[in-house]
Amino acid sequence: MRNTSLLSIQPCGCLLVLDKDLSLIVQCSANAQQYLRVAADELLDQKPEQVLGKRITGKARNELRTGSRLSGPLSIQRDIDGRKTRLQVNAFRSGDAVIVEIEPITPLGNRRLMGTVNQWLTRLARAETPGALMDILVAGVRDITRFERVLVFHFDDEGHGVCLAEDLAEGLSPVVGQRFAASDYPAEQREKFAAREVRSIPDLGADAVPVVSSAALSEHRIRDIDASGTVLRAPSRRQRNFLDDFNARSLLSLAIVGQAGLWGMVTCISATPMPLAPTLRDAARTLVTMATQRLFLLKARMESSFLLQVQESRDFLVEDVKAGLSPTAMLEKYGNEWLVFFRAAGLAFRTKGEISGFGVTPPLKTIAEFARRLEQSHGQGAWVSSRLRNEPLAAGLELNGCCGMLAAPLPGEDSEGWLMFFRPEHDRTFYWAGKPDSDALVSAPASGQDLHRTFSAWQEEVRGTSDPWKPIERQAAVDLGEDVALLASASEITRLNEMLREEQQALARANEKLREAVSHDSLTGIWNRYRTEQELDKELAKARRHKLPFCVLLLDVDHFKRVNDTWGHEAGDELLGHIACEVNGVLRQEDHIGRWGGEEFVVVATGAAREDGVILAERIRKAVAGVRISRMPEGVTASIGVATWRPEDKRKELVARADRAMYAAKTGGRNRIETDQGL
Repeated sequence: MRNTSLLSIQPCGCLLVLDKDLSLIVQCSANAQQYLRVAADELLDQKPEQVLGKRITGKARNELRTGSRLSGPLSIQRDIDGRKTRLQVNAFRSGDAVIVEIEPITPLGNRRLMGTVNQWLTRLARAETPGALMDILVAGVRDITRFERVLVFHFDDEGHGVCLAEDLAEGLSPVVGQRFAASDYPAEQREKFAAREVRSIPDLGADAVPVVSSAALSEHRIRDIDASGTVLRAPSRRQRNFLDDFNARSLLSLAIVGQAGLWGMVTCISATPMPLAPTLRDAARTLVTMATQRLFLLKARMESSFLLQVQESRDFLVEDVKAGLSPTAMLEKYGNEWLVFFRAAGLAFRTKGEISGFGVTPPLKTIAEFARRLEQSHGQGAWVSSRLRNEPLAAGLELNGCCGMLAAPLPGEDSEGWLMFFRPEHDRTFYWAGKPDSDALVSAPASGQDLHRTFSAWQEEVRGTSDPWKPIERQAAVDLGEDVALLASASEITRLNEMLREEQQALARANEKLREAVSHDSLTGIWNRYRTEQELDKELAKARRHKLPFCVLLLDVDHFKRVNDTWGHEAGDELLGHIACEVNGVLRQEDHIGRWGGEEFVVVATGAAREDGVILAERIRKAVAGVRISRMPEGVTASIGVATWRPEDKRKELVARADRAMYAAKTGGRNRIETDQGL
């Protein structure tokens, strides 16, 4: 006794369902008699060796012990309608069961399949661009399968499909460039197709064949059986609707699978039934496999070329870091180049210490606010948007026409550091196959009569968006952000070092001024009394040690109080400054002058005996008498006392004698010189 299951298949082959140990047939399609010469009722609960033979069953059992499906199709031979017919056998695990699909291998006549496949494989291997590759692929698949229309669909990040390439029979309306709403290909369906990779419907009008089950199926502990992996499964409602839209009766779909999942598919359709030998289907699949490898190789090359260009900039940037280039100068140097790399209109960077923009960007205050909001609301990694004006992050900000932004964080302690790229608005027109769920502007339907009316093209005008950012651009921006952060850090260190140098120089100047203030008279610029006393002590010590003579000259400006009273203190101060300058000009290189106080000056004449001191004093007296300033019409004179070092002298005693000699010159009539001889 048998039961009819919910499974059904197409009549182009038959299906067996075995238990997980491949020991019993628990289900089979009702048309088993046509292909296996054994009625379905007789197959149920039989060992597969009795139907498939020991060799095929043993090989399947060995391979499925460790794998999920056979490494390649097997074949058996049966007498069908009086002719010896080869059958292709494929098997794969599905939960607690093993599904075996059996298809007839129809002769190809005079077709040299291997040579044809190799020719197309060679052409695919020589394709240099993804576009050229897709054009070769659809032409090659159509040449092998003989379908009326072959298309390549690609699914974008939002799940929408777009027709990238097409090869079709004469008289058919093209659909290349049209988009298919994501609702037509739900994510769950795309995931399943990526796993099974092949879908074949030779004749949509053929009656489905039911799959019957053993009455003791439950005893075999086999739960739900998923037959979606077999190419024999009956068409789904979605596939029937798709073919109905094309007014087609046959379909072959082959998946293009990348590392991220289903990238797209090659779809073959015809208005007439297309019984396709498994060998032709496998040949088409071989082309798709080769094209897939070539496609992602080309994309990898393009991405590698892009990254190489960015890396070359990064290499130069390292040298700029060493040279101390500032981030602002970096934008000026690399801005145009980076705008080309990232297909951007403007770029900017923001750190705690600096903010700068290049090209078309929002105002700098907006960039600063972007950085603050990103720090508060965004986690790690790059932040991207192609609809900037719709982002909460941009609410209330002036965007200056920028619709897209890629922001890469600058690693380091500067939490507000970001490198930003901006793109302008890029209006686009999408042509949809059937009206999508989104609001679309309706245009006239396509003129082709080979397409169903519900499949007509509808036009959608998309505004307010920029070109989308590619993952490789995000990666490159993050990498570049690391170098910009390094440059910013180096620039900040350079700036701080420069500030430190300036502060050190200012401190040195202040210390010098302090030293000047400690040792020099602020009015005349010559030594003050403190510094002069230091020099006197040094000369006294040298004289005692080496018995070297020296003189001290004390001069006082005559009637200086009268100068202040008559011409004012400013005139008196100016006069003292000129006297100090003139006296200093007549001194020897080893002599020193200091202001002792008020209008008194002390000259230390190193190595001078009394006679030398008197000669020097006379030069000084004449120099003072020759001083003139604009504030007073007449000159002044000076009285000078000369004291010569004695071995028992201390500083106080030596200066006191010079002071007494100077006083003697005052009392003797002024404008004269007296020595300490006899004092």
